[in-house]
Amino acid sequence: MNTERIAEVVQRQVLTPGETIKDLSILPDAVFVNTSAAMYSTKPADWAVADEDWVAGAIRVVASRQPIFTTHGLLFPVGGGPLHLNRPEVMADLGRRIGAGLSPLSYAELFGELYSAWEIDGPVVHPFGVTRTARAGWLVREADHFARVTAVPDAPPVAPPVFEQGAGGEWTLTFFSHNFYLLEFDTAVDVYAWTVTGGPDRPASWERTALAKRVLRPLLT
Repeated sequence: MNTERIAEVVQRQVLTPGETIKDLSILPDAVFVNTSAAMYSTKPADWAVADEDWVAGAIRVVASRQPIFTTHGLLFPVGGGPLHLNRPEVMADLGRRIGAGLSPLSYAELFGELYSAWEIDGPVVHPFGVTRTARAGWLVREADHFARVTAVPDAPPVAPPVFEQGAGGEWTLTFFSHNFYLLEFDTAVDVYAWTVTGGPDRPASWERTALAKRVLRPLLT
């Protein structure tokens, strides 16, 4: 990816109105934007959507303002304008690509991380990570996620994502996700159940239900 373009998109789409840029560093493989509110750093995102043919690049942007670390997602379609995925209307419109180049699992993965915040109504969703490099949230891919991937003994039962599509192209995607955050003396997760619906002629819509809140996770696993 052209880091000069990434820097321009971060400034135009990610920064909030009124933020003053103090310093800007554009390196061959990263961008750092120091503002009056936070330090923004970028790196290529390892989301599955980055490997799809219509995507030129996917970038994870972390806004650091200790002890708060907020994750933003940028997607650069081939031949199209950049997408700031933390904006619900952008994610909703992205759902039109299901069945036209976007895999349901890739779509669910974006929700799992970028919509792991306690409030997801927008206009911009701010998922929080516990460090600059820690993910804010995860998509649950297997029923034993809370035993094999991350140990949360008292987590509720979960299941792999399920995608169903009708003859007219309408579809329903159900899956589970969780966040991860610090308490005063412990770490914890909230577990969510998702139902996302859409079709080729309309943006996606979704419902998220909290199955469990503040489920304690052992500090040493």
